[in-house]
Amino acid sequence: MIAAVDTSALLELVWAAPLAVLTVTVAWGLVVRGMTRALEARRDGQAVATALNALMAIVGVALFTTALVFGLLVMTTK
Repeated sequence: MIAAVDTSALLELVWAAPLAVLTVTVAWGLVVRGMTRALEARRDGQAVATALNALMAIVGVALFTTALVFGLLVMTTK
């Protein structure tokens, strides 16, 4: 018996999965890099660098959370 394959859904998965992986990886990388650099800059007494790196970490957390929520919404609605 030949199974029916939904090619449009399969093609959507081909581009959506790598995009999701890249987004989550970059977002988490921003969190880790921003926090470690902010802590180093704080230890060195560099207030501006601390603030900018902390901002980078906050942007990473926001991007990571958005990707997570979007992924959960997509999974629960399909």
